[in-house]
Amino acid sequence: MKAIACFVFFLFSLFLIPSPLAAQTPDLKALERDVIASSGQERVQKLINITDATLAAGDAKAALAWAEEAEGFAKRLNLPEWHAIALNREAKIYVIQNKSRRAGNAFTQSNEVLRSAGIPNKNLLLDNLNNLQKMAASSGRDADANKLAEQIVQIGSGGTFAEGPLTRSEMREEISSLRNEITAYNDRRRPKNISDADWKTQSTELQEKLAAQEETIKKMSEEQVKSELLLMQQQRLVDSFSYQANLDSLAINNWNLELQRSESARRLNWAIIGILLLLAGGASFSYIRARTNALVLKEKNKIIRVEQERSENLLLNILPGLVAEELKKKGHTDARYFEDVSVLFADFVGFSQIAEKLSPQQLVTELDTCFRAFDEIIARHGIEKIKTIGDAYMCAGGLPNGGGSQLRSMVQAALEMQRWLADWNRDREAQKMPRYDARIGIHRGPVVAGVVGSKKFAFDIWGDTVNIASRIESAGESGKINVSGEVFKDIQKYFPCAYRGKIAAKNKGEIDMYFVEN
Repeated sequence: MKAIACFVFFLFSLFLIPSPLAAQTPDLKALERDVIASSGQERVQKLINITDATLAAGDAKAALAWAEEAEGFAKRLNLPEWHAIALNREAKIYVIQNKSRRAGNAFTQSNEVLRSAGIPNKNLLLDNLNNLQKMAASSGRDADANKLAEQIVQIGSGGTFAEGPLTRSEMREEISSLRNEITAYNDRRRPKNISDADWKTQSTELQEKLAAQEETIKKMSEEQVKSELLLMQQQRLVDSFSYQANLDSLAINNWNLELQRSESARRLNWAIIGILLLLAGGASFSYIRARTNALVLKEKNKIIRVEQERSENLLLNILPGLVAEELKKKGHTDARYFEDVSVLFADFVGFSQIAEKLSPQQLVTELDTCFRAFDEIIARHGIEKIKTIGDAYMCAGGLPNGGGSQLRSMVQAALEMQRWLADWNRDREAQKMPRYDARIGIHRGPVVAGVVGSKKFAFDIWGDTVNIASRIESAGESGKINVSGEVFKDIQKYFPCAYRGKIAAKNKGEIDMYFVEN
């Protein structure tokens, strides 16, 4: 009967008590939405928050991805304190994943960031050192653990990296002060604004700090004994060297006396000289050969660096810089959502008729000339080229860092494209060659961006914003720039526009459209 009652209670708790993980899932989704909607230092802070929440939910892999994104973002924004905090989170996740070496490097790098920036975040500094000390102790590196314990005591008593270690008398004074502080702390009543758990935690931290100080003094005593033994061994070694030197000197003197008395000793000298010359010749040959090999290796390394730079440039021509770095680091890229991106489509009017008048080689050459000019224009304005589809050209602003749609830069680039085509067409008309007139359409809104493919990588964007931009381009006119009402709201102060009215777009209904006056 007792077993049956326990089983019934288990079923009751299983179905009626809410799961903590289930309760945390909506919170994680809310935090993720906050991250997407934020920017600057606030975004880094929210990335740290979602890292902690994801780790508390038990998903170390996802937490590590958020922490790495926080580190990279803080580093780009030059926020050293947040950079150090992100490294601290990465290290703790590595500890959970049993990656001790990576964890140690991350804790150490976090402290280096704080030290180089001169940031007095004592709590973070001590947290890094405590974790390093525990790792050193668990792996049997007692000397490293003792040094770290001394640093913890030094910083906990108000010291810094630059100060020297405390003396034993100073440590005893610190221990006495800590004991008094613990006694006073236990005698006080708990303030109303501090929970029982926090009150107990603070008391425990004081006790641990006291134990660390006492252990450090004990270690110092042992280290002094070790130092004395080491000095004795070194002195014994020096004495043995002196004795051996005296013996060698006596042997040399006896040998010189024998050389003076014996003719055979002179022959031995000549033989020794010959051997030395051979050795010198062999050493010279080895040196020359090694130098030659070093020069050859240097040239090969130079060729390898050139090829690496060429590969890097080729990858950056295919993918945005941030995406390429993520691909090299992780072996894959994650799709990202961007709230505000501008999308431009350009398409040549009557391209089929032009293609009928030109040879395939001439047609491809002229398209290449146009698209190269477009590439140079958008590069000057910091706009990302997405792809070309036949005679259509597509680019986007606000990628890959999500810094805004870059509408002014996008419209300015579109105007420069139309001006370049006008100048080019004047030269072509003088040579009685067909014109290349383009329709350009621009729209703004949210998109999803990512890399597709496993061999031939292709960076692309998807969403209703892309479809509407294509419809706006189709509804435009030759030689003009057609923009949506959403674009007009932001550029009307900077570019004169002519309202066209509500124009029907395929599968999108009627859309307010404007021509940007050139």
